Amino acid sequence: MVTRKPKWSIFWLVSYAYSSYGTQSVKYSLILYRCKACKCDIKITHGKGDLVKHEYTSKHTKSCVSTVGQKTITSMFAEKTKEMTTEMRAKEAEIRIAGFVAEHNLPFKIMEHLPDLMRAVCSDSAIAKKIKCGPTKIKSIITNVTGETHRQNLIALMNSNKFSLIADESTDRSCTKNLCLVARINCNNNNVKDYFLALIPIHDATGAALFEHIIQFFNKYGIDFKQNCIGFASDGANNMMGGQNSVVSRIKELIPGIFVMKCICHSFHLCASYACEKLPEEVEKFARYVYNYFSNSPKRTEELKEFQQFANVSPVKMLHPSFNTAL
Repeated sequence: MVTRKPKWSIFWLVSYAYSSYGTQSVKYSLILYRCKACKCDIKITHGKGDLVKHEYTSKHTKSCVSTVGQKTITSMFAEKTKEMTTEMRAKEAEIRIAGFVAEHNLPFKIMEHLPDLMRAVCSDSAIAKKIKCGPTKIKSIITNVTGETHRQNLIALMNSNKFSLIADESTDRSCTKNLCLVARINCNNNNVKDYFLALIPIHDATGAALFEHIIQFFNKYGIDFKQNCIGFASDGANNMMGGQNSVVSRIKELIPGIFVMKCICHSFHLCASYACEKLPEEVEKFARYVYNYFSNSPKRTEELKEFQQFANVSPVKMLHPSFNTAL
């Protein structure tokens, strides 16, 4: 007796509701139906009738109910990737906000209200909802993330290009002495840029102490200043530019042939001061008396505006005579 081997048709999987649960399977040279829901192989002796029969079994019905709503591994990874993308974009937004605050010199306390404002304005944005940064976090981002990254990039530039060092010492309002360092770097294609390098608190402003702070900073961050530093600029104070026991005298011993330049603003100030000494004192006193006469009286200021209108001249603000300062 010759038995007829049933032929497999892909139409069987397409035309039935259970088609999404099954695939064709080959085992021991037999064409079987592999039910994904029941996780078993079904012999197809009578063709698609065996598939219809298996569809209405209790085992298959329970298996189909349990698989409804199950997520595939691909969909789970896709959702996780989307969530991670939103998290990363929220972190990027926080870094950009920190950069904006630092660039425009805004107070950190503004971050107590800015995230709430962004969530209220962009209520349909998933990124805005995940932005959570207050004053403390913004300060940490500027100090430990953007600031540290900028410092590393700047150190890499200084180690790979020639640069000049600009230094100045000053006392702030809290009576704290600070040494400010600025690097002028000659990048590729002769693109010269100035970069803020450091603000170092100091206690002693002598030439030896300032020189020691500069050398310690270069050694701390591994900057090859002996090879790449080609210039030094500062004000004309004795501790900076003196011929003996100054910062410049020590730098010249360490880096022979370095180009040294005094601050032009300080030089102009000295020229103006010496020039004013040749003028009679009454000229400066007269300029100060005129300013004081009008600035302390709103009535006189209004009369001056009326006189300027009568003389058909543009109203200008009266400037205070400068004190004896360099800048």
